[in-house]
Order: sequence, then structure tokens, then C-alpha cells
Amino acid sequence: MLIAASIRSLLIAVCVFVAVALVALIPRTFTVTVDPDYWLVPDGRLDWQAYGENIRSFAANFFENGSLGTTRYGEPVGPVVVKALLLSLPVIAGALSVGFLLGIPKGIFDYLLSRTRFSVLGSGTTWLIQALPDFFLLLVVRWYLIHHPIADIRFFAREGWESLAIPIALAAVYPIFYIARITSAAIASEEGKMYVKTARAKGMPDHVVFSRHVMSNAAGRVLTHFMPLGVYILSSLLLIEALRNVPGASYRMFQAIDYNKVTASTGNAEPGVIIGIAFGFMVLVQLFHLIGYLARRRFSIR
Repeated sequence: MLIAASIRSLLIAVCVFVAVALVALIPRTFTVTVDPDYWLVPDGRLDWQAYGENIRSFAANFFENGSLGTTRYGEPVGPVVVKALLLSLPVIAGALSVGFLLGIPKGIFDYLLSRTRFSVLGSGTTWLIQALPDFFLLLVVRWYLIHHPIADIRFFAREGWESLAIPIALAAVYPIFYIARITSAAIASEEGKMYVKTARAKGMPDHVVFSRHVMSNAAGRVLTHFMPLGVYILSSLLLIEALRNVPGASYRMFQAIDYNKVTASTGNAEPGVIIGIAFGFMVLVQLFHLIGYLARRRFSIR
């Protein structure tokens, strides 16, 4: 089962990666003319010959020299990609850890309050935070820390504890409340099941039934969301890194795309950087899939 699921997931990831690589190697230069009304009119036809030459030269450089090429600054792509990924990996791991470590207790809290008149303080706050766009929260936090410094916290810090704590905190906001909602729903779904009634009939205290049986089974459902949560954090990195001006993996890939709304590119596109970081993301997604699958198998009906 594990092998079949892993192979299927890997094949899908490889297909997506190949598609990204082919898109990254599309020629970014074309002819632009000016019409009588002074509008820029680009020639949108794809130069298949140049496209084929890009693919051939990239493949030859990779298989013969083991290189992804050079950046716009003449640096080897490999070390640049590794450096960008190393800047982002601690944030990804930290946000996932904080998301589960704080999200599960918040979900338990929401579930307990759902039986009282104070439920708005539990699931209500969870719903409210999830309803807010993540970029809005990022902008509010950045504005507040810049204009109302708290204990000299530096939002744009490149070193020190702020360089890790701030991006992890920003990346973990949505995961915490997402996991809280999933946890609360998973616990509620276990109510009234036969194994719960049996455990209580045997005289087990409620806290033992909850921790040993209900939470153990609910945890399996919560961990099914490990991969989508990891993918969400990957997608949110661009905003966090761009707002803090940190050349992590997502922001460095964005720079490598070199998009210009007038000419599509200024001629500084870096396909090697795009392909290298995309490969790193593909490996991370496969790791998320494997961890989630193994964790789910660890928890069974108890």
C-alpha cells in the first residue's frame, strides 16, 4: 500500500516538475512593434527553434557537466538554490511544528467550549482568523511592528532570533487555526461511537477515554492534512519573504522568473534557478506525503 501510494505520488510530482521545467525554458524574447495609436504590440508566436535549442543546451549542460547553468550574476546555480532552500527550510519546519503543537490544543479547547455558551470564544475565533486573508494579516503585522516597535523587535532582521521567529510566527497563523478546526471536528465525530461507550461502561475515567481513545483516533484524521498544510506553507512563503525582503526559496524563484508586464522579461530570467527550486519543492511535497502517511498508520482504532 505504501509503495503503491508513493509511486503514484512520485509519478504525479515528476510530471508536474517536467511541465514546470519545460515552461521555464520557453524563450522569453520576442519582437515588439508600435501601432499608429502608440500601443505596444508583441509578437506572441513561440520560436520553436529557439525553444528546442534552450532544452538541448540545458540538458547537455546538466548531463555532461552536472550543472544547472549560471545566474544573471554569473554565479553557479547549484549553490544559489541550496542557499535559498536553506533559508526557507527552518521556516517551513517551524511553521508545521507550531501549527500542530498549538493547533491541536486550540482544537480541543474549541471542542470543550462548543458545549457551553462561550463557544464564540472557541470556534468563533477560529472561524474569524480563517476568514481573514493571510496577506492582510501579514500587512497588519508589518505595519504595526514598523510603526509601533515592541521590545525593539526588528521586522526586517536578517540575523538573531527575529530572523527565524517572525517568519515562523507569520507562516504558522493559518496552520494553527486550520488544525484547530480539523481537530475539533475530528473529536466531535468520535462522539457516541461504540468503542467510547464500551470504554466508559468498563469504568474508565472520562479523561482516560478522551486521551487514550478519542484523541488517538482523532489524531489519525488530523494528520491526513499534513501534506496540504505543508503545501499551503510553501505557497505562503512568497508573501512572507517578499515583505521581509529575504531571498528565500519562493522569493528567489519569483526573482528568477523576471516578469515584466510590458516586455514579459527584461532578459534576466534564470531557468536554472526556477528548475532547481522547483525540484526542491517537489522533494519537500513528497516528504510531506510520506510523513503524513506514516503518521496516519501509526494511529489506529484503540
